[in-house]
Amino acid sequence: MALRVAIVGGGPAGLYLAYLLKQSDRTRDVRVFEQNPAGATYGFGVVFSERALQFLNDGSPDLVQRIEAETESWSGQNINVGGTTVFIDGSRGFAVERLQLLKLLQGLCAEVGVDMRFETRVSLDALEGFDLVVGADGTNSVVRDALGVFGTRLRESSNRFAWYGTMTRYECNALTFVRTEHGAFCGHHYRYKPQMSTFVAECDEAAWRGHRMAEMSEDERRHFSERIFASVLTAPLISNRSTWNPWRVYCNERWHHGTVALIGDALRTAHPSIGSGTRLAMEDSIFLWRALERDDRDIPAALDAYEAERRPIREKLNLAASRSIEWYEKMGEHMALAPHDFVYSFLTRTGRMSDERLRREAPQFMRAYETQVKAVSNG
Repeated sequence: MALRVAIVGGGPAGLYLAYLLKQSDRTRDVRVFEQNPAGATYGFGVVFSERALQFLNDGSPDLVQRIEAETESWSGQNINVGGTTVFIDGSRGFAVERLQLLKLLQGLCAEVGVDMRFETRVSLDALEGFDLVVGADGTNSVVRDALGVFGTRLRESSNRFAWYGTMTRYECNALTFVRTEHGAFCGHHYRYKPQMSTFVAECDEAAWRGHRMAEMSEDERRHFSERIFASVLTAPLISNRSTWNPWRVYCNERWHHGTVALIGDALRTAHPSIGSGTRLAMEDSIFLWRALERDDRDIPAALDAYEAERRPIREKLNLAASRSIEWYEKMGEHMALAPHDFVYSFLTRTGRMSDERLRREAPQFMRAYETQVKAVSNG
């Protein structure tokens, strides 16, 4: 009997899993339930590394080909700190409009016959007839919270974020750090269309309190951010539910219960400083799909295999994210360093980047950094 799968959540992770399951076996009954309209999305661009696209290509070359046709790409990264721009060579990045990514995934799902039901809220009781239920419904997961058996934990960062867009064109992915009399700010910005960029504004707790940002309206915070980042903005910031909130890190002791599984932000929210949460969620989809490909007749065993293979990778990323969050919470202290020392501290903040790896992957930066270190040590 063909597998029946209900996926709650029509974001990139849910749609990608639905496509993978259906394209590999057209007899499967795969349904996606999404509470929002098909054309609704919040946010602007989604960024992928070259390595991330290579991994997604293992799951579906068709999707990667379509993504690459829509992306903006660049090489390297700029770090702006204390009026100095330091270039980090070696990395290659790609970005696509989030709405366009959803359209690509919806199109692929339609081609293989996935049953997509938008503007539809479902309860777990209504999904009893399915062999597998997947919670791909994000940070505020209804599936996760309705069962209440996953051992969910929440940690809030003391820093605050807001996601904006801007018609400022950035030639490559960049970070801009600004220190004020009250605290520190960081802007994460990258181009995802020829004349459109994502701009994530962040501040530490001292800046939030010192500038009395809690007392500002959303428009006032947006205009205030434009003044803070005036040196790297040539156009106003654009809001799309751009609310300043602490970064909320959700994690779960258990990844599945019975025939219900979690993926993406419903399972674990990924801090943006270690990579796109969208990319990590889509990778979850690949691991779950692979486990089901090996045997979709024993769902609990397949879910055990999914967790056994994916969890060690996610745990490493979780540790890296925790270290990165701690670094950003103290970014004002780090800004007392000389520019190249600051950038080196940033690059090595998670413990995953060694000097040897930096020499291999960012040789230009490391030559400049080591030259500076040698000059200082020689007096």
